[in-house]
Amino acid sequence: MRRKIKNIVYLFPIIVLSCVEPYEHNFIGETENSLLVVDAILTNEIKTHTVKLSYTSSFISEDLILAKGATVTIESENGEIVNLIESLPGNYVTDSTYAGMIGESYRLRVITENGNEYLSTKETLNEAPPIDSLYGRYVQLPSKESGAILNGVQIFLVTDWQNYEVSTFRYTWEETYEWRVPYPSYYFWDEISEKSVLRTQSVDKCFRHETSSSLIIGSGIALNNQKLTEFPVHFINEVDPNLAYKTAVQVKQYALSASTYQFYKRLQDNNESGGSLFDKQKGNVVGNMEVLKGPQESVLGNFEVSGVSSKLAFFVPKTFVPDGFNIPILNAQCNLIYRTSSDSIPPAGLMDYFSSSESAGKGIWAFFMPEPPGFYIILSEHCTDCRINGDIELPTFWR
Repeated sequence: MRRKIKNIVYLFPIIVLSCVEPYEHNFIGETENSLLVVDAILTNEIKTHTVKLSYTSSFISEDLILAKGATVTIESENGEIVNLIESLPGNYVTDSTYAGMIGESYRLRVITENGNEYLSTKETLNEAPPIDSLYGRYVQLPSKESGAILNGVQIFLVTDWQNYEVSTFRYTWEETYEWRVPYPSYYFWDEISEKSVLRTQSVDKCFRHETSSSLIIGSGIALNNQKLTEFPVHFINEVDPNLAYKTAVQVKQYALSASTYQFYKRLQDNNESGGSLFDKQKGNVVGNMEVLKGPQESVLGNFEVSGVSSKLAFFVPKTFVPDGFNIPILNAQCNLIYRTSSDSIPPAGLMDYFSSSESAGKGIWAFFMPEPPGFYIILSEHCTDCRINGDIELPTFWR
């Protein structure tokens, strides 16, 4: 949960207005001894699962105090004990083949380097209902920061949890979108042979990636039916480059226990900036961890145990143009006629050109020969090589 949480999206406005049970807290930085902070998530995904341990610090300190040298185990109700190893200071991981089992209950045990011991309550790994669909709609929304109207595409999801044990969820998203350059380079300067070389791979289209940085939670407890038909999970601003060509959005849905949902809810209520557990807190946010041995009466953080479902959907800008969506223009500064500066270099002058500081950040676009000996057009690499701002490897899921 080392992520900046800027806002929390709720399933229905009534939930925002509903009562939250009061809780007592002490202010961080008032006591001499720091409190342990636990950030741990276990799912049914086959992957490396991570537990992050740190200590609270005062408001005036900007340093994160990592809890090194701890013994960390995940204990299942069937008696299995999984020992985590410390891959980085304060980061404890399972192996990459580990996964929690649906219906099984788990506890997290932490013994710090100084011998203090902490244990979570039992958490059952509930199955997450599938996400039935993801769809987009052109909308106009007020900015939370300035109040100005933002135009863009809102991504919604549809899910049905009628036959499942949970109705409280957390969501994350990953977005992958095409990034193109207007003047893809046909040649490159080879410093070894000191010659221009014709490219064998096109550098016109790459891919860029973004992940959610907000904590998105929702509860369906107040619903009369158990099917969610319109939940806003991600917004694509039309001034951003994400939907200039084609974008893929994958949403994950985590089935939360009621106690973990309330932990995230209190976390947001406790931090007016909507920040994460690792931001400066006004008070302590206590989750499902307990102190078995140690001088402190509480431990911060939570051990989340969640089943996960996911959905991938593709979107193209032309779908939303009839409703008013304006397709963003990538690399507007690369307009060769009006804005972009270019150099015309004859073949015999390339070596001197690329040996000078004048060539910094520039690449060969094309070769023209209206008459011998011809010349090479040199432009900024941002206009000629998509790899400057993206990854050229095609994602395995792309279609």
